[in-house]
Amino acid sequence: MNGLRTTLTPERLAELAAHGRALAARSRFVDPDAAARSKKLLRERGETWAVSVLMRDLSRRSLLLPAYPWLEDGEMETLILADQAEWNQLASAAGGDPR
Repeated sequence: MNGLRTTLTPERLAELAAHGRALAARSRFVDPDAAARSKKLLRERGETWAVSVLMRDLSRRSLLLPAYPWLEDGEMETLILADQAEWNQLASAAGGDPR
């Protein structure tokens, strides 16, 4: 498992989690684009990163895809938002424009 952890503050993570839940609540159906992006992030950044973003244990596995953790409503969106926030943070630190 990749040892990468988020660089975002707990306060920022709480904001992103609230935003992620709000995005997920817009529809009763799972967003296929969000599902694909979150799977890609889990592969690239690893579950250690996801644990640090979601601030919870991810040992429970998905029923359909056991290679991936079970994600609650809004958590896929939260992972995507956290990834973007980290890229924005890096761009700001480097003096560039955030994407």
